[in-house]
Amino acid sequence: MRETFHQELRDLRGDTLRMGEYVIEAVRRATTALAEGDTELAKAVIAGDEAIDALYLDIEARGYSLLAQQQPVAKDLRLILAIVRIIQDLERSGDLAKNIGQIVRSDIQMVKLKPVAETIGQLGLMARDLLSTAMRAFTGKNLLLAQTLDAKDNQIDELYKRLIKELFRLEKESSLELAVNMVLTGRYFERIADHAVNIAIWVAYLITGNLPA
Repeated sequence: MRETFHQELRDLRGDTLRMGEYVIEAVRRATTALAEGDTELAKAVIAGDEAIDALYLDIEARGYSLLAQQQPVAKDLRLILAIVRIIQDLERSGDLAKNIGQIVRSDIQMVKLKPVAETIGQLGLMARDLLSTAMRAFTGKNLLLAQTLDAKDNQIDELYKRLIKELFRLEKESSLELAVNMVLTGRYFERIADHAVNIAIWVAYLITGNLPA
């Protein structure tokens, strides 16, 4: 019975890593679609969100089932609780990548407006890097790596502030709709970075047993 439980737990962890790969790839594609004004790639990001959502629901259901049926303790309990929280942040990050894809599909002007488009592209690359770092910390149970995310997130916050300033300087060159879409896109990347930080917090809980404040 316990061997079956531990195999289910390994499967749960493996599927969480797979979901992380899907989301990181969605953010990468959304960033590329934005940089190149690629509406077909944007459509692929939007369509791919269904697989992320389905995997999220499956992992969540199995996680709660293990909690209810097996009543795990100590490190096994922490792993399941961490997974349930981590997949929530991954699912929301996937939704944000989908939102970016929807904006790219409807507004290809964004790629033409520099340097703002370049700043948003940087935000995308940094947000994906944070997600990747958070999932590597989860994979390796690496507390030190998880603890690096706060500083990186601060860099993204500063870059987002720069984006807003650049938009103000270029307000005469862009329509209100274009400016709003750029602000939204920058904000979506910033939120993805925030979810990466949340994942790192739950990795720290998994390793130390200390609940987030």
